[in-house]
Parts: sequence; structure tokens; C-alpha cells
Amino acid sequence: MVDMAKQTVVGALLGRYGRGSFAEDAEIHLKQSPHSMFQLLQLAALTDARVDPDTAVHTFTALRGQRLSTAGQVLGAGSGPIAQTLAEAGYPEGDRKRITTAMTDAALHLQEEHGGDLNELREDAGRDPARERDLLGHFAGVNGDVIDAFCREAQLIWDELGPFADKKALDAASRLGLGEDTAALRSLVREDREFVRLVDALVRVRHDKSGYQELRQLADEA
Repeated sequence: MVDMAKQTVVGALLGRYGRGSFAEDAEIHLKQSPHSMFQLLQLAALTDARVDPDTAVHTFTALRGQRLSTAGQVLGAGSGPIAQTLAEAGYPEGDRKRITTAMTDAALHLQEEHGGDLNELREDAGRDPARERDLLGHFAGVNGDVIDAFCREAQLIWDELGPFADKKALDAASRLGLGEDTAALRSLVREDREFVRLVDALVRVRHDKSGYQELRQLADEA
């Protein structure tokens, strides 16, 4: 596929699925504040589940509306209200348990070990992406896929993470003829923010069988 053909697919992908990143859709302010960074971790846990991304965004919005979107609020409320919100949103039981554990354990250990702030975890890691991932993995329920989902959004704030595309996005990119690695994908857009939208669009298209097939056909014809 020549570059112009790739741009055609990218344009169609962003036009249909790239209205905003997951964080933008969730109206999370992308800034280095304790609240914003914890919200990105919550959103990551919600999107790494057997639900579509829109459900994850809506569920995060519901948690925020119930004042369950900061580490302090989660510690104060406990696991019950979170699990109930996930159940009402249609999360499978296994995902409910894992996500509730991830949120509550992260809140607890952030308070105990990193001053309640993921930015302090970043500094404790020396802004080393591998060390950051290692420290994030100390939270129960925060597995590699959740960390990947966090890095997709956080790379706009923690610039040492970028450019980053996780295996889900890269798998979709490969099947759509957009390249096999992050560098190839990053070369298709001009700005970092647009890159995150592209990566999230690739995650979204995996949940839309008909849209995915249409883009596959477009890629084959280009």
C-alpha cells in the first residue's frame, strides 16, 4: 500500500472513530494533577474489559458523577459503590472484581507509597517508562493490558512514554495495512494528539465488526 492509500484509510478511520481519544470523550482534563492522572488509570481499567469503549467511557462518567474518581474518594467509599456501578453498566462479573480491585488497591498504595499522586510515582521511577510500568504493576488488578491502556492516554502528559501504541492497536493497524510498529503508525499523522486519537480509533474499530470489514475492504482496494 502506498502512502497515499494509507492516508485514505487513516482519514476514514479517524473520520468514523477518531472524534476524540478515550480521555477526551470522558472529559478528563489532560494535565499533571493527581485527580487527572488517577482518572486516566480508572479509564484504563475500564477500557481493558469485555465491553465496548463507549461503555467504558460512560461508566467512568457515572463514577465521576458519584464522586468516585479520585484516590481519596475511592478510599472513602470502598469497593461496594464501584462494583454496583460496573454491574449496572453491564460489566461481566470477572471484570467487575478485577476493576474494583484495581481502583481500590491503586488508591490505597498511592496514598501509602506515592503521596496519593501518580506523578510522584513517575518521579519515584525516575521518569523511566520501564520502571513506571513496573511500579504500576504493583497495584493488584493492574495487569499489562491495563498499563498499556494507561500509557495510550498518558503519553500526552508523560512525554517519556510516547510514541506508544499497544498490541491491540498495532494488530488492527497491521490488518488494515497501516504498518507493523509504532514508528510506522506515528509517521501517518502530524501531531501527538492526533496520534493518540488514531491509536484509540484502532482500538475502537476492533469492537465494530461491520466498520472493521469496511475499512479492510478500503485497504484492499487502495
